[in-house]
Amino acid sequence: MGLLKIILFIFILLFPIAEVGRIQFVNGVAISLNDVLLCVLIVVWVGFHLYKKKKFDKGFLFKPVFLFSLIGFLSLLLNFLNLKLDALLISFSYLLRWASYASLYFIVKEFNPKLKLKINYILLISGFFVVLIGFAQYFFYPSLRNLYYLGWDEHLYRLFSSFLDPNFAGAFFVIYFLFTLSFIANFIKRKYWFKFSIVGTMGFLTLVALYLTYSRSALIMLAISVVVYLYLINKKKFILLILLGLLLAIFILPKSFQTEGTNFLRATSSESRVSTAKEALVIIQRNPLYGVGFNAFRYARNQQGMTGSNWEFSHGAAGTDNSFLFVMATTGVIGFVAFLWLIYKIFLLGKINLKKNKLSIVLISLIVGLIFNSIFVNSFFYVLILEWVWIIAGLTENS
Repeated sequence: MGLLKIILFIFILLFPIAEVGRIQFVNGVAISLNDVLLCVLIVVWVGFHLYKKKKFDKGFLFKPVFLFSLIGFLSLLLNFLNLKLDALLISFSYLLRWASYASLYFIVKEFNPKLKLKINYILLISGFFVVLIGFAQYFFYPSLRNLYYLGWDEHLYRLFSSFLDPNFAGAFFVIYFLFTLSFIANFIKRKYWFKFSIVGTMGFLTLVALYLTYSRSALIMLAISVVVYLYLINKKKFILLILLGLLLAIFILPKSFQTEGTNFLRATSSESRVSTAKEALVIIQRNPLYGVGFNAFRYARNQQGMTGSNWEFSHGAAGTDNSFLFVMATTGVIGFVAFLWLIYKIFLLGKINLKKNKLSIVLISLIVGLIFNSIFVNSFFYVLILEWVWIIAGLTENS
């Protein structure tokens, strides 16, 4: 268990550089340092159980995770004739990756309360480094124009941190902000004012970083998550006031409404989302039952003539901006129902632990926020978001 703990700590601490520390291969395939460490973590975890002859505790989320993984696998098998071997293997590798990150929940939930508390602090440190990197990037590297050839958008004058995407970075900042609130509430309760001032500052800087992403989907997620959080801690009377403050903060941002990327009323990205949604609906209509195969969306778009010359490398060609449409298109109605059940069970996990674990408030708030956020960006299938969701779920469950 000691080796497992060390690898997990290293895995979490290296989270801030996971995206920039990845290796890009042909056909859009990429492997990050996080992926490699996660594989090592899983091997050690399985080895520990086999060596100690310890039974695997399935946990509250085993059935929905297993069912969705199984449906994803079957969707690929049923589309075997429609996919070339390399496309099939690439799509399967992403399903394997999704299942691997889901295993974080099973690993983390087995730790004792004392070790779980340490994981909380490691997450606090790791997440704040993403914020600090974001500020450094915002002031010294304000555009991704030089990486356009690798499939990245420009994102001029927007904070995207090491995620290289302001929308996903913004969604993460919401999760991290909620996470800091759990610390802040505990420090206030115990009257640890020095710790409160430190984590309070971290939370405030996270909010600033979030706003500098100029991500509308992230701000929608923030508003919804904060409302849910305040409702759960019985501070309903502050909801309207805080929502008004969050709205007014938009107008004091530097360069707000001045460029296409920083204009909250921008139409280009909205039109692009509508366009990809329409493409997804076409694919869904033609493959309603079991979809085109998990994460085979890129190849389905190409077969339908919906892609450009760089379709194999473009990040935008791999999926649609809506997580729910993505699930419907790739795994069909069957996978969609299983996915909804998984989300519901994560929500229920938080609900049944409300009186036992204060982190359950964070889990419920972020899941509800992600539901709305994933309508605009595919955040439910972005591994750096999933990493935190699964770890927080594992920390929430009392084994």
